Amino acid sequence: MKNKEVEAFYLSTLQYCNLIEHWNKENFKLNNLLSSLLDLYSKALYLPDVEPKDDEISNLDISVPQINFGQYNHYWEVFNPYQLEEPVGASLTDDILDIYEDVKRGIHLYEKDEYTGAVSEWKINFEIHWGSHAVDAIRVLHSAIFR
Repeated sequence: MKNKEVEAFYLSTLQYCNLIEHWNKENFKLNNLLSSLLDLYSKALYLPDVEPKDDEISNLDISVPQINFGQYNHYWEVFNPYQLEEPVGASLTDDILDIYEDVKRGIHLYEKDEYTGAVSEWKINFEIHWGSHAVDAIRVLHSAIFR
């Protein structure tokens, strides 16, 4: 499955992963990361529903880069906004690298022409995992930049 929405998302994943892979080597700003996350999240909303073939399920072991957000790394979060809960400590690094790992798996499949597997990997993990990390990171980055 390859269409303009999938291609746009793929290009967004490449930009995001490149930003993370070069985070400590370059003088990137939090604004760049926020912009990339917003682009990634908004494009994920338009990924089509697909049924993966069994042989396209990704079990790749992804190597994640080391990044440091210093004073912005630790923050408070409530996991379920519909229940009154005590906030828990969370990590921007964990959010950013979980997103990285999930989208990087799809990149590997996409670049092996396993388009259905890539889209399935991206879409399912967006809905059950990295989408929540992205929302949390977007909120934290917004606070860090504009407080």
